Amino acid sequence: MILEILEWVGYGILAYFIVLQSYMFFLATRSAAVLRRSHHLNRFGRVGEMLSSHRVPPVSIIIPAYNEEQGIVDAIRSMAIVNYPRLEIVITNDGSTDQTLRRLIEAFDLERVRIPYRPDIQTAHVRAIYRTHSPIKITVVDKENAGRADALNAGINAARYPYALCTDADVILDAECLVKGMRHVVEDRERTITVGGNIRPLNGCTLELGHLVEARVPKKMIPRMQVLEYLRTFITSRPAWSALNALPLVSGAFGIWKRSAVIAVGGFTSGHFGEDMDLTMKMHRYHLEKEIPYRMVYEPGAVIWTEVPDTARVLKRQRIRWHRGLMTVVKDFKGLTFNPRYGKLGMITWPGMVLFEYFAPIIEFAGWFIIPLSIYFGVLNIPLMVVFIALAYGVGVINSLTAILVDESFGYYETPADVFRIVVMALIENFGFRQLTVVWRIRALFGGKKTKTWGNMERRGVANLSAKASQARSS
Repeated sequence: MILEILEWVGYGILAYFIVLQSYMFFLATRSAAVLRRSHHLNRFGRVGEMLSSHRVPPVSIIIPAYNEEQGIVDAIRSMAIVNYPRLEIVITNDGSTDQTLRRLIEAFDLERVRIPYRPDIQTAHVRAIYRTHSPIKITVVDKENAGRADALNAGINAARYPYALCTDADVILDAECLVKGMRHVVEDRERTITVGGNIRPLNGCTLELGHLVEARVPKKMIPRMQVLEYLRTFITSRPAWSALNALPLVSGAFGIWKRSAVIAVGGFTSGHFGEDMDLTMKMHRYHLEKEIPYRMVYEPGAVIWTEVPDTARVLKRQRIRWHRGLMTVVKDFKGLTFNPRYGKLGMITWPGMVLFEYFAPIIEFAGWFIIPLSIYFGVLNIPLMVVFIALAYGVGVINSLTAILVDESFGYYETPADVFRIVVMALIENFGFRQLTVVWRIRALFGGKKTKTWGNMERRGVANLSAKASQARSS
């Protein structure tokens, strides 16, 4: 009886991964069709003309900052010249213990001001507000430390405009990202409450004066693995979810939010490890339960470049934090799973997240022990098992190659060396790299000391990355 159970469980695990990869392939093919239409609109829809007027909806760029002295000034300067006619920049200094606030004051000639502060969302104590007299509207909110979500909420409170782009302190925005993102708002102001953007790793790229000059695939294996992961995540799944109006996640690094809608659901959840997914799901639930028409859109052409971990130690911390955030969201929104009341979100997208994101590391980890045991006791047909594994591996590689092929239309990675590196990564990531992330996600299940979710990313700063990339290129 036990051996029979072991046999069925072993085959079940193998079948699960074929279903998982088939699900990802379905998303990839659907996303490819959506991207084709998106490229057409961005090319022929005269987006620049549509948004060149000063009657476009104004946007507040919200940037939470904690100990970001290395890159904060360069990041703000790059954001200040984004191609968009009406914007302001709001930086929330979340009780930094380094020179973040001083660097901002000196670089942008900030002065402390006494203005009304509307606590539409409750946050930790705000100590002071600073503003600049330059043509670019820059506001700095200095507050007590309470974590990234709380800092975002404080920035939203201080924002003067109806739409807020929530991002990070050490990123590079493509010049057209706001234009392309806000196109969806202009098309349907009443219903569009969120526009998500496309996140790309910055490591290995060449920068000058806070702008991307040349995109490259990193030579180091850890960041290169993440380039492939980001392609699969942002290019071959989110366009499909967006077409269903069932995005489960608008990334915290680039999300345009309707300010009134964020306030209606209480803002980001303070202290949450996955505050971006939590807010996305809260927005869905709120509008679906109150039967308010809405749209949550993903725009692949709205690109932001961010530094990703380049060591296993830092990547481990990030992935543990991310999976703990997912665990909390799955628990908080379990009532949506296979619930027809929540439409395509409840019947398609959210079950997919639970089955193929939350349970995937658990099932794979269990398979590492159950399948060898089944082989040892002779209850698995080895030739059939090899076929199962080959199918799972093959479909996984096809999904990765599909992501690479679809991404070619964006034209970022064009050199033979870049294409070679990313294709090789697609072929070898299943031989150790992905297994590492499984172990880290299993580690997340066992908890750990509480943090305020900043995650100790150990950024080098965009200026340092630029200098390093330029030296490597000239050597």
